[in-house]
Amino acid sequence: MRGARALATAALAVGSIAACAGPREEIVEDRFEIAESARTPNVTSIDDLGGGDVPLQGRLALEASDGVAVIGETLWIHGTAFGRQPSVTVGGRPAAVLARTRDGGILTRVPPLTPVGPQSVVVGNEVGKGEGSITVRRYAAVLGADAGQVAWAELRPDGPVAAGATAVPGKRLLALSPDGRAAYVAEAGRSVVDVIDVAANGAPKIVAHLELDKEPVLALAAAGRAWTVAVVRARDVELLDVTSPLHPARSLPRALPADVRGARIAAAELSPDGKRLAVASEEGNRVTLLDVAARGPATVAASLAVLPDVREGVIADLAFSPAGDTLWIATGDTARSRAAGPQPTQLFAARLDTSGAAPVALVVARTLALPAAEAPARVSTGRTIPLPSGSAIRLPPERATVFLAAKAKPQGDDDAPAPGAVLRVGAEDAATTMLSEPGSFGGADLTPDGSWMLVPHVGDDGAVRLFAVRADGRAGAPRSIPLLGAAGKAGARALPALPIVRVQP
Repeated sequence: MRGARALATAALAVGSIAACAGPREEIVEDRFEIAESARTPNVTSIDDLGGGDVPLQGRLALEASDGVAVIGETLWIHGTAFGRQPSVTVGGRPAAVLARTRDGGILTRVPPLTPVGPQSVVVGNEVGKGEGSITVRRYAAVLGADAGQVAWAELRPDGPVAAGATAVPGKRLLALSPDGRAAYVAEAGRSVVDVIDVAANGAPKIVAHLELDKEPVLALAAAGRAWTVAVVRARDVELLDVTSPLHPARSLPRALPADVRGARIAAAELSPDGKRLAVASEEGNRVTLLDVAARGPATVAASLAVLPDVREGVIADLAFSPAGDTLWIATGDTARSRAAGPQPTQLFAARLDTSGAAPVALVVARTLALPAAEAPARVSTGRTIPLPSGSAIRLPPERATVFLAAKAKPQGDDDAPAPGAVLRVGAEDAATTMLSEPGSFGGADLTPDGSWMLVPHVGDDGAVRLFAVRADGRAGAPRSIPLLGAAGKAGARALPALPIVRVQP
C-alpha cells in the first residue's frame, strides 16, 4: 500500500509539473495536460478580465482587473487541485468552463441571471468544493438618441444608480447581445453599427465599427435566445452573427418581399429564436411574419391585417413575447394619422398558431381598448420569470403582463400638453397607469428577476432620466435618476427622439 501511495503521489507531481510548463496565461489545448486531483479545490484569487473573447490556443490577453465582475465578463479563477473537469457556479448560477490555463486556472464568464453584489464563486470536483468571492454588477444601457450618448445605470437591489456614459455621436438605435456583454448602436441615416464592450474593465468602451451599407436603418433588433441581430432597412434585412459578441460576422442581405418593401415599415422585431422577423407596415396596417433563418430572400410565413379599414397608418409598435408564441401590436394616433382625426389606442395579442394546415398563422387572441391613453409609442413584454417548483396555474400567453408607453389622455378642456404615461396591462381587461410625467417615455425593460420595471424618460428640453418602479404594481413611489443633461431650451426645437433602455440579462 505504501508503494502504491508513493506511485500515485509521483504521478500527481508529474501531472502538476506538466500543467505548469510554460507561461501561466498560456491556454492548455489538451485537458489531459492538466493534473487530476485527489484533493478538495482551493480557490486563492479571482481576476476579472473584461468582456473579450477567450482564445482556443496561445496566450490569454490580460487586462488590469478592477475587482468588479460585470454580467458576461471573463473570470480567471486561480487556485490548486481543480482537477481536469471541474464545475463552476457564480452566485449560484452554473458557469461554463471556457478554457484552462497553464497554471491550472479556470476561465469562465459571469452567466446571465447572476444576482448582483458580493457573490460566491464555487469550484467543484469529485472530491469536494472550493469557494472564492467577487462583486457582480449589472448594467442598464440607455441611449439618449438626441444626446449622442449611451448612459449606464448600475442596477442594485434597491434600484438603479448612474454609472457614466459613452459617447456615440449620431447613433439612434440600440440592442444588446443575448449574454449582455456587447451593446450595438446604429445610425438611422445609414447602415453603420458600433460595438461596445459592456464588460470592459473600468467602463464600457467602443471596440468595433461596422460600415454595412449607405441605406438608412429602420430598426435594430436582437434575438432574446439566439446569437442574431437584425439590421432592418426599407428593402432588405442584414443579419449579424454575434456568436462572438464583440466581433459580429455579417451575412448577405436578405431581400424583403415586394409587398413589404413598398408598404412603409413602421416597426420591426426579431423573434426570440432569431428565425422570424415581424414587420409592421403603415400601408394597410398589416403585420407580416417573415422567415429569415435560411439564406436568400426573406419569405412570408404569415400576415395579419390588423385594422384594414383604417386608411392611415396607425400601428405604433410591436413586440414578441419572451416565449415567441405571441406578438403584441400597439395601435393609435401616429404622426401620419393625426391629420385624419383621433384614433383609439388599442393593444392586439396575436398568437403564432401552428395547429392548422399552414406552418404558422397569426391569429388575434385578444383585443384591448385603452381609453386613458393616446399616441402610443412603445409596447414591451418584459421577461419570462421562472415559476416556483410545483406551480400549476399558467395564464394563456395573451394574458401575460405587457407595458405601454404613450401619452395620458387629457381630461376636460385643458390645453396643457398631455404628459407621458406608462401603463401596465395584465390578465384583467383594464390598464393601470404606473407612471405619469411631463415629457415622453420610451419603451420599458425589466430586471431579470422581474422586480423592477425600468423606463427611460425625456423631458421637453432633452434631459434624459431613468425611472424605476416595482413591476408587479405594488404600492411605492417610483424612483428616478438623471442620466443625460438637457440638450437645449424647452420649445427651441422639435420634441427629442424617444430614448431606449436595454437591461443586461
